[in-house]
Amino acid sequence: MRIKLKYLSGLLAFGALLSVGSIGNAANATEAWKPTRPIQIVVPSAPGGGLDLVARTLQNVITQEKLSDQPITVLNRPGGGGTVGISYINSHHADGHYVTVQALPLVTNQITGLSKIGIADVTPLAVLFREPIIFAVAGDSALKSGQDVVALLRKDPASVGMAVSSSPGGQSHIAAAMVVKAAGQDPHKLKIVFFDSGGEAMTALMGGHVAVAASPVGVAVGPAQAGKIRMIGIPQAARAPDELANVPTWKEQGIDVDFSTWRVLVGPKDMPAAQAAWWDNVLKKVMATPEWSAALKRNMWSADYRPSQQAAEFLKNENARLTPLLGELGLAKQ
Repeated sequence: MRIKLKYLSGLLAFGALLSVGSIGNAANATEAWKPTRPIQIVVPSAPGGGLDLVARTLQNVITQEKLSDQPITVLNRPGGGGTVGISYINSHHADGHYVTVQALPLVTNQITGLSKIGIADVTPLAVLFREPIIFAVAGDSALKSGQDVVALLRKDPASVGMAVSSSPGGQSHIAAAMVVKAAGQDPHKLKIVFFDSGGEAMTALMGGHVAVAASPVGVAVGPAQAGKIRMIGIPQAARAPDELANVPTWKEQGIDVDFSTWRVLVGPKDMPAAQAAWWDNVLKKVMATPEWSAALKRNMWSADYRPSQQAAEFLKNENARLTPLLGELGLAKQ
């Protein structure tokens, strides 16, 4: 009996060692992956826009801080409100060497019926930050304030050509539609001109091709500092700090609108956990750098970093929040 018990104890001890070893191997597997060839950060818009700025900032910080043994490249794949970029990374199945910076259309494209591609077709890696939407006119425009724009909207919405740096139902379009609706007008009557990037929208504004532009603030700061555009309204509850402190909120101008956008980093669908863990580790270090903090301040981005698991939950919640909002604005598919 003692021999049998001793034998049994030995088996249990050996089994426990195997179990611990398995756990250790699983943990090591999660941490083991690292890039073996160049990484591509795909931008689903043209060079010079807000998403392009985010991708190149990430590229610079990761490179300067030597957070990757492999080089980082930025590849522009505009079109389809971000879906062209997603299709491109998904052509490299479950491969963490290919990621893309995305914005609100990642969620809204499906709600509006613009695309069948949505959050189920990517692996969320991070919420990077939030960004205000800014409304602007040309520096020499006869429109001096948001109230001037509202007066025109109430007279004839179709007379106000407005550039937006997003697809139908995207961040700038939603902000514009909310302003028009709060002014008591039909958003469908607004003359909207869609651009693949905020840089293109600002160029159209400065060229006199549209009366107003709505875009994420990052691409508007430079032209505003140069006097080429004038920022006339921001859809927030309170004024923004620093260089935006002189920009009145829409609420101050009688239009009760509060809306901002966000930037996320996603990978191809079905990325292994080990690859997501590598990105979590790298991005956590990026967020802690002085270079990233300086970029947040310089571009008026609001810090709101969330790693992969929290990012996945965030996108699900945004889908639940934006579906009724787009329906209320008449932008959701019927």
